Amino acid sequence: MVSSASLTQSPPAMARLRRVSTVARIMCIAAAALMTFGAVWLWCDPEQLAAHARTIGVSAPITPLSDRGHWIALTIGLVPVGLFVAAMLRLSNLFGRFGRGQVLEEENAQRLTQVGWLLTAMGVATPLARALQSVALTFDNPSGQKQLAITLDPGTFGVLAAGAALVAFGLVLKEAVRLADENQSFV
Repeated sequence: MVSSASLTQSPPAMARLRRVSTVARIMCIAAAALMTFGAVWLWCDPEQLAAHARTIGVSAPITPLSDRGHWIALTIGLVPVGLFVAAMLRLSNLFGRFGRGQVLEEENAQRLTQVGWLLTAMGVATPLARALQSVALTFDNPSGQKQLAITLDPGTFGVLAAGAALVAFGLVLKEAVRLADENQSFV
């Protein structure tokens, strides 16, 4: 593994790296916080919940919503939210490592790959969660007004593509670290 001590960095370059990493880290934490806030707001505001139901394809009325339907749909919805928050916090941690000068290290490649897998899992979990939420939100409706809505949107495909790209980049970075180590051993 190439240690941070072996990287030759000028003080201005290191200051730039620290500054950019700090901004990126703050943005990741903000994204995780906004996702968490949005999830709480959605499930506390009946109007927002009704709007969410329409975006996931539910055309049947969801009011009055039973406590059972509400809590089941909320719990299901927390799965993709949790995957996104975990990915952003893991990415924030990675930027923190970059800011400390720990750049070309195998652990960073592993963390980047993990972020990619978390986003990929979110891309898979989101349409499944929405389908299950549509059932939970309409479960207590009268016969003929229960729904299973299956929706796919470009955002889901975007998350899947971003996740796959980060997994690939993490694997390439791991190989780059291995090659750098190999080259360092020849010097």
